[in-house]
Amino acid sequence: MGLFRRNITIEAQLASLAKAGLILNAGVVEADLTAFHSRVDLERNPFVGLVEALGNDLEREPFTPVCDHLWMCDFERIEDHGAYRDVLLRLERMTGRALSLSGIADHVDVDAGEAWVEFEFRGDHVRWDLRVDNDWLDPQVLTNYDSLLKTSGSAIRLYLNQDDYGQVAFLGAFSPEEKAAFDKLTRIKLLPLTGR
Repeated sequence: MGLFRRNITIEAQLASLAKAGLILNAGVVEADLTAFHSRVDLERNPFVGLVEALGNDLEREPFTPVCDHLWMCDFERIEDHGAYRDVLLRLERMTGRALSLSGIADHVDVDAGEAWVEFEFRGDHVRWDLRVDNDWLDPQVLTNYDSLLKTSGSAIRLYLNQDDYGQVAFLGAFSPEEKAAFDKLTRIKLLPLTGR
């Protein structure tokens, strides 16, 4: 890559990112992509700001993901019952329901230091006990989910960057081919959760 990179339109970036499985969800408009950075900025520094924008949720109703396969996950999110259920539902959405989990339920009692999530997977009841650290997400839930992807035979894996975004972790869900395409387009580093 040269010292100077030419501007690339948002539309051209989106067309390239689609080859990595990153497609806008229905109802997403340009204003959603430019909520934090202008079109000029996104085009001047291609495949960085736009990729990060794809990991956000809409800043308006219905507050759904901009793109299912990326997630800017604020780790300071575990306050009460339902928090870990919501995390698993988001992971299921990211992976196109690769695990088809059902009956997802959780229990979170920060004051008592108790947290767990349970679900049905291929006829088995699974429960993960999780660490409580105030309202911080236990990253073990992500690692456990990715391990379950691997043992289930899914080609989809989770990838993470927790170093460049403060208390937010940038997560992606890709097949090997999609991840290779992603890595060719952007300098954002998403590393495997398991199997390193």
